[in-house]
Amino acid sequence: MPLTECTFAFSRRMLNFFEYVGISTVGELAAIPLSELTRFRGFKTKCKAEMILFIEAEGLQKLYADFAQWKTSGINNR
Repeated sequence: MPLTECTFAFSRRMLNFFEYVGISTVGELAAIPLSELTRFRGFKTKCKAEMILFIEAEGLQKLYADFAQWKTSGINNR
């Protein structure tokens, strides 16, 4: 599913991040381990908070085995 068709309203910051890394679908996003997201330039605390909200709002926790642990870890924890 294209990210633009999700019911979640992404911020301009998050949309710019997706464009920067070349992600346009939920499948492409799910293919990247959550722990790897913080390695991308521009993915900081606000992006992580928004990503957590998105995953929970869209019910995508099952796509990420490490979601519960990643959600509570700090932004610098890889």
